[in-house]
Amino acid sequence: MIAAVSEIFYSLQLEGTKIGYPAVFVRFSGCNLRCDFCDTVYAFEGGEKLSIEMLQERLSTYPCKRVIFTGGEPALQDAFMAHFMKANPSREYFIETNATLPLSESLSLFTHVVASPKLHAINTTVLAHLKRAANSVEFKFPVDDEEDLRLITQLVEELDLYPLVLQPIQRIGEDYVKKSAKLIEAFKHSPLAQRDARLIIQNQKIIYANQKGV
Repeated sequence: MIAAVSEIFYSLQLEGTKIGYPAVFVRFSGCNLRCDFCDTVYAFEGGEKLSIEMLQERLSTYPCKRVIFTGGEPALQDAFMAHFMKANPSREYFIETNATLPLSESLSLFTHVVASPKLHAINTTVLAHLKRAANSVEFKFPVDDEEDLRLITQLVEELDLYPLVLQPIQRIGEDYVKKSAKLIEAFKHSPLAQRDARLIIQNQKIIYANQKGV
């Protein structure tokens, strides 16, 4: 079994509810979406073809048992991830997914799932299943402006998508700090401020800017 991998790197998780934890990131190539705010467009295609054994050899060189599968869209590699985790059960596995595709084989093997739906590509069936069946899940919505915040509020209330993280989007040319500050003020006055919801910035954008492998 083979999967295309864009990059593997050891860093800290710098966004979401698990912020601060060291982890080895496995970024798969390939994505079923083409979001205009994506900051990993280099993972849309290409990558190195790795077998389960080759990936295990690469991961064994890092001093960390926590592995985060990301992308691209890792759900495209559902069977590969399931086989890998079953063959290497001593690690702790996380996934970051856009929640448009089912994790039919791998879901039960993840310690934690980060479901990051995009407003233009919502799959309510997948979201409901993750809420019901994942061992642990957070719903992390990218947010661009106050209209996004209003739409997200309506959706998460309808589907009970908590715990919730809001994550400011950075578009080309935008000042991420100023934009985040504006969204923080909007969030403070939204109904979500009274629920199990947080606004957490992508700290890597401030610390590392556009570097890869961080």
